[in-house]
Amino acid sequence: MVTLRHCLLLILAMPTMAAEVVNAYNTYLSQPFVLDKGGMAADVVAYLNSKLKGRYLFVLQSMPRERLNTTIIHQPDFKGIVLFMSPRFVNDINMSRYRWSIPLMEDANAVLSHPARKIEYTGPDSLKGKLFAGVLGHRYVDLDDRFGKDIHREDVASELANLNKVAAGRCDVTIAPQTIYRYLINKHGLQNRLYVSTRPHISFSRHILAARHEEELVAALDEVLVASKADPAWQAILARYSLQ
Repeated sequence: MVTLRHCLLLILAMPTMAAEVVNAYNTYLSQPFVLDKGGMAADVVAYLNSKLKGRYLFVLQSMPRERLNTTIIHQPDFKGIVLFMSPRFVNDINMSRYRWSIPLMEDANAVLSHPARKIEYTGPDSLKGKLFAGVLGHRYVDLDDRFGKDIHREDVASELANLNKVAAGRCDVTIAPQTIYRYLINKHGLQNRLYVSTRPHISFSRHILAARHEEELVAALDEVLVASKADPAWQAILARYSLQ
């Protein structure tokens, strides 16, 4: 005969359900995504962990985009989530290849020039004959087939180096995501040394990406992201990186 005492003993003997450990991949290795002590990627992971405590434990893994593409997300059943992605970055405009969260944040690629030689971007022809400061290995939508023809391109390793080149008049124009340039110009005192075109190069949403079968995981993330819009803790993260 099974008594109440026996039931209680069985319950106490059951192992405690541990949170599922999930890698959270970040391919943005520049400021402010990665800083000496933390950065926006680390803050986003900590925020998600605080909201999904006991269900998931996200572990930040930062790596170059090429490595992510060739060792992680090329597998249809890959494990983990990828932060800050846009469908157009991985050729998934229809959102049918991967599972996508609702937007994590809105972003845009700003077109920046010297205040004395302002460039208002209206399309690729706006940069005709200009010296463009690019980031080594980066592709630029609608501009790649113009480089080496009527738009001259000179590459360096970071967005900050390009902002400084344009501010010093050594290049005519550069393009940088809002999530990056706002933080950098505030941190390095470049506010009055760069002009930001009214029209961006492109606008896009950043999401969290997962394998197509991860419906439950992404649903949990969506719950957190919906609630984050009115959460002072999330607003504080955005403010920390000049995204408000």
